[in-house]
Amino acid sequence: MLKRVVIVALLLCSLVCESRPWILLFGSMDCDECTAVKQTWQAMFNAADSESPVLVFVNIDASSNYRFLRKVEQQLGKSAPGDTFPVLLVGDQLVNGKAGFESLQGQLDELLKKCPGDDVFAEVIKLVDNATGSVVNYDAAKSIKPTTATTKQAQRTPNVLFFTQQGCKKCSRQSRELELLKETIPNVTITEVDVATIEGQAMLTRARKHFELPGGDVNLAPMVMWAEGFGTDRLVQAEEIIGALQKPLTGVEFWLEPLSESELRRERSRLDAFVSSLTVGVVIGGGLLDGINPCAFATSVFLISYLLYLKKSRREILLVGSCFCLGVFLTYFLYGLALSHVLGQLGRWPWIKMVVYGALGLCGLVLCGLHLRDAFRYRRTGKASDMEMGLSKETHRGIHDRIKRFTTVKSYLLGPAAVLLGGLVSSMELACTGQVYFPVLAALMKDGVTPRSLGLLLIYNLCFLVPLVVITVLAAYGVGAKALGEWARRNVFSTKVLMAGLFAVLGLVMIVMSVMSFM
Repeated sequence: MLKRVVIVALLLCSLVCESRPWILLFGSMDCDECTAVKQTWQAMFNAADSESPVLVFVNIDASSNYRFLRKVEQQLGKSAPGDTFPVLLVGDQLVNGKAGFESLQGQLDELLKKCPGDDVFAEVIKLVDNATGSVVNYDAAKSIKPTTATTKQAQRTPNVLFFTQQGCKKCSRQSRELELLKETIPNVTITEVDVATIEGQAMLTRARKHFELPGGDVNLAPMVMWAEGFGTDRLVQAEEIIGALQKPLTGVEFWLEPLSESELRRERSRLDAFVSSLTVGVVIGGGLLDGINPCAFATSVFLISYLLYLKKSRREILLVGSCFCLGVFLTYFLYGLALSHVLGQLGRWPWIKMVVYGALGLCGLVLCGLHLRDAFRYRRTGKASDMEMGLSKETHRGIHDRIKRFTTVKSYLLGPAAVLLGGLVSSMELACTGQVYFPVLAALMKDGVTPRSLGLLLIYNLCFLVPLVVITVLAAYGVGAKALGEWARRNVFSTKVLMAGLFAVLGLVMIVMSVMSFM
């Protein structure tokens, strides 16, 4: 008898201790984090070494493999399993995602000595021992029995509401639980609602009211509801929903009633109000940032420095600076009015409006990336010539030539000449400053040319002038152009980063407006 016990013990020991170490990776075939973990693993371990650890990938898109994951979690005593994918079993530790895997790097050698040897993992261990590479795929279909549909007589028609969102990691795992629910209760009806849509927000508002949930901008997805209750901010397991659906119906399945036009209209109005409030902040911030845009700021500093070089008096500097500002303002405002008219005409065809806003949104995100690139290039080299998002050298020379020509006229012509100079220079700079102006203008004119949009256009142009007015006043009262230029050079990086942030916001606003124009 003792001999048999010893033999069994040795067999178990060989199963646990002598088999190759391994980890399990539960994820889907299109999971980017899974690919990254596999690549990291292959770089760490030699595939040709028959004793090196093996990463076993389990595709949870297959129902049997997902049920295997649940069995593993139960085996390890996880009463509250992870709510996102991918899931990794490293030794006796379950972690979520690439970040979770990386957090175990310092403990990896120790954890690989703790690979479980339970019956649940018998097929995995057999696969690992016969593996010829460092990454292998495992299918649990043979070892995991299919879910048996319940034969218990239902006391209600099973209906469930599922709030989800595109790209939501937690929603992906919750969806797998709902698939298990369907396998157990085949006639269940799951109403899936995307909270990123107008319809989803309207249904969410109805749900908040029904269950007296707090309002606010907190994203509740994923959230699963049934007539008497709901689950959010956690993984709602199939067993919990099955238990609720097998009880008599005592609540109201409010989501089965179609959304009314008034509910949809209310959500559209709320989204419009949010975009409008965001637009005001973007207008003020955009105007100020556009005014300190390196290409516009450099021109203003050159103008003041040339006036000081010509030994112009304080009165003349203030006169030229004020008239220059007036010329810039009039030109910009007139450009804005003309473009507003064009955008207003485009608004007559919703699909064109959608395409224009979508294109501007994508351009905004691209410009965000380009300005960030310029910021870090300048930070690395300190050379303005390394930045590409600005005026060309030829344009700079043309602007400087006009400044020299228009500021050497007779004193009584300085005012009119400065107004004309402001118009010419702002037109030549439009290729640079227009990067901000055009998308802001599109946001202002989303409802056509209205008193409000014209008022915001006025505010933008006044904000754009603030840096120029400040430069003029400082120069007139003794602050040299060299000091102003030095300040500008010190702040190129932060200005570019702020502009990148502005373009990101503008891009997102444009994309939201494109989607809204389609609805």
